[in-house]
Amino acid sequence: MRWYKDRPETGDLVVVTITDIDKNSAYAKLDEYEDVNGLIHISEVSRSWLQDVRKELDEGEKTVAQVIEAEDEGTIDLSLKRVNDNQKREAMGRWKKEQKAEKFIDELAERTGKDKEELFEEVVFPMQKRLGTSFHGFEIAVGEEDKLLEFLDEEMVETVQEIAKENINMKQEKLEGEIELEFSQGNGIERIKQTFSEIGEGVEVNYLSAPKYSITAWGRNSELAKKRMDKAVQIFREKADELDGKFNFSKA
Repeated sequence: MRWYKDRPETGDLVVVTITDIDKNSAYAKLDEYEDVNGLIHISEVSRSWLQDVRKELDEGEKTVAQVIEAEDEGTIDLSLKRVNDNQKREAMGRWKKEQKAEKFIDELAERTGKDKEELFEEVVFPMQKRLGTSFHGFEIAVGEEDKLLEFLDEEMVETVQEIAKENINMKQEKLEGEIELEFSQGNGIERIKQTFSEIGEGVEVNYLSAPKYSITAWGRNSELAKKRMDKAVQIFREKADELDGKFNFSKA
C-alpha cells in the first residue's frame, strides 16, 4: 500500500526491504513509497561495534528504519540503530494493516466501479492524512462514521461500512450490564417489545428472568463499546418513560 506522500520526511519511520549489502553499507527499498530507495551506512546499522554489515543484515530482509536525511531527490539516508523495539512494532503493524486495507480498496473499486488509482486519491490518501492509516478508516466506519463523513460522501461511507463489516472483527471489546423493566398495564409484553424495538448496531439484549434483561455492547475499542451502550440505554429509558414503565440500568 502506497503512502500519501511521494517521499518521507526526516524523522519518519519507514518499512524497508534490504536489496543489496556490502561490507560498509546496505541499500534498501522503502516499501510504502514508489521508486524510493535508501542507504544505511555501517555506523547506522547497530548500536554495537560492527566490522561487516553482511554479518548483521540479509538481502530480502524486511525491517524498520528511521529517515535521517531526506533530500528532494536521490537516495535517502536511513538508520536502523535509532529505532527502538516499540517503534519497530508500531511501524510494522501499520504497514501490515495497510496491506490488508489494499484488499479492501480492491473490493471498493469493484463495488463502486471506480478506478483503483482514483480511489487512492479520493479515499486512501485522505484517510491516511486525517486518520493515520486507511485501515483505521475502515475500522471506524461502523460506529464512528461521522469522522468519515467529514471528507467522504455518504454513499462512499456506506460502501466502506459494508466492506468493514464483512472483513473486520468489530467485536474486539465488550461491555455488559443489566436492565430491569416493568409495566403494570395489561399489555406489558407488548410495551416491552416496543421499548426494545430500536436496538442499535453492536448491541444485544437478552431475557434473563422477569423483570431482568442482560445488555451487551461491542466495539472496536472500549470507548466505542461504551458509546453504544450509553446510546442504547438512553433510548430504552426514554421509551420506557413514554410507555409509563419502570426502568433501571446497572453495569455488570
